[in-house]
Amino acid sequence: MPGVPTGRACDACRRQKKKCDENQPTCSRCARLKMKCVGSGMQRFKFQEEKRFSPPKRGNPNNSSEDAISTSLTHVSSNHVSTTRAIQHIYMRIAPGTPSSGLSNRLTNLTNAFIQTINRSTDLRYNLWWAFGAFMEDVPCRLGSNDALDCAIDAVTTAHRDFCSRHNASVDALAKYSRALRTLRVYLNDTFHAQSSNTLCAVTVLLICQMFLGQSTQYWSGHAEGAASILKARTDFGPRDMFEQKLFLSLRGMVLFEGLFNNRINLTPEEWTKLVTNDFDAFTPEGQMLQYLSQGPDLMRRGRVALQGDTTGVRDEVWTVYQNCMINLSILRLRARENDVSGIDMSQMSACDRALVRSFMYAHHERTYGIGLAVALFFNCLLGALGAHDGVSLFDAVYLAEEILALGDRSAAWRPIGTLYLIVCLSAAWAATTDPQLRARLLVAIQDYGSDLRVRGSQFTVSELDLTAEQI
Repeated sequence: MPGVPTGRACDACRRQKKKCDENQPTCSRCARLKMKCVGSGMQRFKFQEEKRFSPPKRGNPNNSSEDAISTSLTHVSSNHVSTTRAIQHIYMRIAPGTPSSGLSNRLTNLTNAFIQTINRSTDLRYNLWWAFGAFMEDVPCRLGSNDALDCAIDAVTTAHRDFCSRHNASVDALAKYSRALRTLRVYLNDTFHAQSSNTLCAVTVLLICQMFLGQSTQYWSGHAEGAASILKARTDFGPRDMFEQKLFLSLRGMVLFEGLFNNRINLTPEEWTKLVTNDFDAFTPEGQMLQYLSQGPDLMRRGRVALQGDTTGVRDEVWTVYQNCMINLSILRLRARENDVSGIDMSQMSACDRALVRSFMYAHHERTYGIGLAVALFFNCLLGALGAHDGVSLFDAVYLAEEILALGDRSAAWRPIGTLYLIVCLSAAWAATTDPQLRARLLVAIQDYGSDLRVRGSQFTVSELDLTAEQI
């Protein structure tokens, strides 16, 4: 995928074939004509697949839709949602091509380094595409058009390298992260660039980068707040195109899980719905679980008010949502137990490819089930806070917590990156249960999986977990 430079003139001057002085953020001609100036001074590259990297054709050669459908196995750092239809296309394609060795520059080297982190051949334990979403495979062709995105990708690639080698964040990674923040700040101060897909993508990438660099659970990075602010500032809150749809699938989990406890992410119920509802998974069990969870911030706010008087109304709403979650959870559990691959046509796959599909699907089902457990436990905990903990919900809390512990044992093969979501699941189980012995086992598991985040510099403590439980 070599990058071919195409100049630094802004879009308006390029269309009019006028000379552009390439000033940033607005060239002199656009400033004089009071026009929006896009891309002034930014080096553009057109990325082209060379023939030697073309994917082999399988199945019906006349079926062009196979090439037209973008791989949309999508994950959230916290919910890892995907659709069965998209899985099928993943294994019909080879990994993204790498830049030609004939062209060597900073952008090509950056693109090459990033592609290695999302390559299909990269182990699931370290694969960013697998862990954080299919939007990442659309990023290489966008590099070179937005400095904020370029710097964010440079930072996350370096931080990922340190993380996978089990080293603390290097000076190089911290310096690149700092540079990415400064560049992003410049873009956010420009009204046009602040609302662009690439800038929103840069915010999402920095959220991922921050996970590798380490952040105490007592503080927020601010990136999720920034993403929410960008979305609120746009005329249309929801995704604008296919790339943003895939981006939202990853971004929504990050914003939603932080929004449950960070009051500065102040979205309306309608905005939460637009953020979470997505055409890819709107009618799937995992998609519906996220839609239920999107009601959490408003239910928590109303619950705190109701605690001063009668909680019956809010408690009944939470109970209804909880029951719906348990129904969807039973579907996710069955799918995980049976490793359901019925929606995938494997008739033309080799035995090796079929085994690979089953392996990937097993990992996918386990993660969606894990996040389903966390969502159900959240509402179970909310019921307890509203004074509705009866024998049934108390039994459910113990059962769901035991399921998460068992899931942790089964998922050890995907550590460290493939199991980051388990820290959220285990923390939810700890908050929802009160049995001292069960909590002790959960704390051991939390600290074990938390040790994968070596760069944090500290273990998860009981006081941190108590703070999470109190906020619910």
